[in-house]
Amino acid sequence: MKNRIITYILLGVLGVLPLTSCSDYLDKMPDDQLTLENVFSNRGNLERWLSYLYSVMPEFYIYDGPDAIGDELAPSVGWESQGFKAIQYQNGNWTPISPGVVTYWDKYPKAIRQAYTLIKYAHPLSDVSEKEVNYMKAECRFFIAYYHAMMAMTYGAVPIIREAAVELSGESLLLKQEPFDVVVDWAANELLEASRQLPASYDEANKYGRITSLICLAIRARLLTFAASQLVNPSPDGKGMDPEMQAMTNVDGVKIFNSTFNENHWKRAKDANKLLIEEAEKAGHALYKEYLSDGVTIDPFLSYQNMMMLRYKEGNMEIIFPRTKDNAGWFDDQALPRGAGGSGSLGVTQLLVDDFFMKNGKMPILGYNNSGNTQTVDINPESAYSETGYSTEDDVRATNWHYAVAGSKASGDSHVVAPKNTFNMYCNREPRFYISVVYNEQYHWGKGKTTNFFFNGEDGQPSHDNPSAGYLIRKHVDPTFVHSTNTGTYKSRQGILYRLAEAYLSYAESALEYSMAKGTYDVDKADIVKYINKIRERAGIPQYGTSGLEIPTDPKEMRKLIRRERRVEMNCEGGLRWFDLRRWKEAEDVLDGNFYGMNMLAEKGNRDEFYKRVRYQTRKFKSYWWPIPQNEIDKNPNLKQMPGWMN
Repeated sequence: MKNRIITYILLGVLGVLPLTSCSDYLDKMPDDQLTLENVFSNRGNLERWLSYLYSVMPEFYIYDGPDAIGDELAPSVGWESQGFKAIQYQNGNWTPISPGVVTYWDKYPKAIRQAYTLIKYAHPLSDVSEKEVNYMKAECRFFIAYYHAMMAMTYGAVPIIREAAVELSGESLLLKQEPFDVVVDWAANELLEASRQLPASYDEANKYGRITSLICLAIRARLLTFAASQLVNPSPDGKGMDPEMQAMTNVDGVKIFNSTFNENHWKRAKDANKLLIEEAEKAGHALYKEYLSDGVTIDPFLSYQNMMMLRYKEGNMEIIFPRTKDNAGWFDDQALPRGAGGSGSLGVTQLLVDDFFMKNGKMPILGYNNSGNTQTVDINPESAYSETGYSTEDDVRATNWHYAVAGSKASGDSHVVAPKNTFNMYCNREPRFYISVVYNEQYHWGKGKTTNFFFNGEDGQPSHDNPSAGYLIRKHVDPTFVHSTNTGTYKSRQGILYRLAEAYLSYAESALEYSMAKGTYDVDKADIVKYINKIRERAGIPQYGTSGLEIPTDPKEMRKLIRRERRVEMNCEGGLRWFDLRRWKEAEDVLDGNFYGMNMLAEKGNRDEFYKRVRYQTRKFKSYWWPIPQNEIDKNPNLKQMPGWMN
């Protein structure tokens, strides 16, 4: 009977296998009939079993997921009428019986139990060495901990699954939620132990994307940084823990969350991020950089663009955790304007546009003044930022990035990044802005002419396929594909689930928070700023402590700068911002209320009216935790729903 149960599980999960195999090594189709004996006595079947664990990893190129329910990726609000789940969530139209957007509870417990089964039954074969089997078992150990970590960071109160379902029966399947810190400690330890059993990299090309020791350390560092943050470790100088969270217990009356600040959580996060950095750099990882013809000067535009495009074997040593095959083509299609043959609906928010620095490294906007349907801003007088008028000359930079004008309007290593007559909001911005955002009247490589987001324009309203805030996403969209002339094809390309830049930013944050808790910021700030400046150097903007940018003497100001740098550098990457807003306890302020963008109702003949901030959406924030699916609670009376979702 146990064999038959495993057979049914295997056939079911392998039905969805081909979407995300790790490499050719994992691109295998299931046999019609499998039993426990031949699964683990046959190399192909053993690999299929492992492949399933990779197939359920979070997708990177997804526009109806965590990125879209934060404050950066902005699918057209008109898509709600088409049943688009993320817009429904943004607007507060969500309950525990609603499907989609985040489905970890549906997928990960099954994968966790599959991993336990492989650990128990896999053994060396004539064509599978003991070393290979041990690696597979360590990969399984990683996935068990990784999927627990993802569930804990998403749902808050989760059980720990300690064995395969086929080994359990009856009430033993009805697991109880355990304290958040217990789950974190357990998963972090499992990730550390798995890292000790795996190599930092593989020599075989077909193992690119397989779990390494560095991937284990990366997810451990991310988990511990989350667990040290304000949502679950409320700092004395900030918002306390919500009363509902403080009061929450499991079915046995055991408290889920510890409401007392623990500075050692930040020390643990700091140490975990530092360990990852040291081990990654020892293995040859570094921020990806391209250079101008002198071989010395960084080209920040191409560095940031191609960091998302190139694989490890193509020289991109920044990647730590790749998802080697992803649904990038569909993402590109939604991000291309209608006039370029795409759907023209996948945009970014005005909030993200505002947060990019100026080329002088300063923040452009200090605050907002909202008045009903309109918005004005308080401009930083030191930034050279403006929201009136149009540029009178080309903005030429030292770069070989050449997508801002038709042809190659350049001299040597210099190219135009914003031609004259560009609205001044988009002039003098840092390189990451131009690599991340498509704005109105900007030349678009896919169209061969400028975008037209004006009302009745080929890329604008009244069609619901338009960028609601007035911007499309450019970041990690294939810059070589030209849809309208069929001169290219969508490329299957990797997603990046973790890269070294995140480790630098997380180390700076955790080191700062620990120094604030100890009162040693003045002693520690040089070490903190070191890692922020590594990011800014590659970004092509002035570093703190140079060019008139002073290192803040107030650690709370340093906190703001670190969060801003992280927001810009990691924008629209795998839902990271959604997790950050939650762990910083900022989501209730950012994700509730009016969202503003450019005036998409203005026609081209009324150009100045387009470039005014108007409300395009009112959102309703519901909870810091994702609801446990109601059907899971119905099946398991030992589960209790998260605060904010019980009514």
